[in-house]
Amino acid sequence: MLSLDETFDQLLKMLDNPDALNPARADPLFYFLHRPDETLTLAQKLPVWIAKLENTGWTVEVASLATLMWEVIDQSGRWDQWVKLEHKYKTSAINNSVRDVLATNDVFVQKVAALVTEPRPHTVVLLKDTILVHPFFRARLIEGKLTNKIQVPTVLFYPGRRSGQFGLHFLDFYPVDGNYRSTIVGGTV
Repeated sequence: MLSLDETFDQLLKMLDNPDALNPARADPLFYFLHRPDETLTLAQKLPVWIAKLENTGWTVEVASLATLMWEVIDQSGRWDQWVKLEHKYKTSAINNSVRDVLATNDVFVQKVAALVTEPRPHTVVLLKDTILVHPFFRARLIEGKLTNKIQVPTVLFYPGRRSGQFGLHFLDFYPVDGNYRSTIVGGTV
């Protein structure tokens, strides 16, 4: 597997010519693959990478998927109810309720869509904290629900392992999901 810095350098090259290495000609969505145990190191490197992107002329917008998730949960008004019911129900039941809130009317995906569906010249959106939306939301749903709508190069930091050209193992322990069609940066095939 490539180091985090090698993966970032690979990403920089791809951002300059996103279609060159994308055989599926998918949306400009890049999965920045890293080992789950590198999540903290990645967070520490992010300010340096943002500066490198800005120094090469990119406008960088950073969004936390965890923050977006909490906004949806707060707007639902159900958090206090879940806390009161937590001792009566299994964790899986509460998790399912959170999943339902995120999925209703695709409200969580629409939060992401608001960041990536309006074209902005030489802008890149970095979606971080993917690990923190587990087990409530699957990152691939963003790609699936926003197909042909992403207008801004978007980088989703993905903790996991690669399997073939389009397969990823989220958190390195889920079964392989081979339905990723956007560009995977890093890892080994």
